[in-house]
Amino acid sequence: MEARLQYNATDVKPHKASRPSAGQLLCTKMAASASALVAVLLAAGYAALASPATTHTVGGVHSWMTGVDYAAWASDKTFAVGDKLLFSYVRTDHTVTEVSRSGYDACSGGDARSEDNNSGLTTVTLATPGAHYFICVVPDHCASGMRLAVNVSAAPPGAAATTSGAAGGGLQVPVTVPVVVAAAAATGALTKLALL
Repeated sequence: MEARLQYNATDVKPHKASRPSAGQLLCTKMAASASALVAVLLAAGYAALASPATTHTVGGVHSWMTGVDYAAWASDKTFAVGDKLLFSYVRTDHTVTEVSRSGYDACSGGDARSEDNNSGLTTVTLATPGAHYFICVVPDHCASGMRLAVNVSAAPPGAAATTSGAAGGGLQVPVTVPVVVAAAAATGALTKLALL
């Protein structure tokens, strides 16, 4: 005997959609807020990465020594706040000292804006816009051309910097910290909150 089932469309009751609980709504709002915050932080991070600081090796292949035309070397470079100057030299033979314009013109470290640095490898971060002057204070070296003048333009957008001491010297070296790190940290923390 074969049984046949009969189905009448009027026998089916419509399914009522359940309303989300307050906790589910809160999680949804937190997840949306977290996503928006992450998007903003990532955009800021990408903006910072789009304008990275440049490290200029002073003198190019010649480094920091007598007999190099540093004015010619600097003439085709653009320097911005946050850029770094890397001075490489024989540490027992030379120094790097930031001076005023008059100290630069007179080849005198008497009004030094930084301590003499003779570590052999000096990195200076250009922290302010305007003219910056550097000389070697070893007698006759500045007069022999061991001096550098650079004009620094305003910081590129999105650059953030903190300051730490330079290894082997008294010059202060700002270190750029990308915003992307903050975005990555925020993503993990806010995602955990949204899942609770």
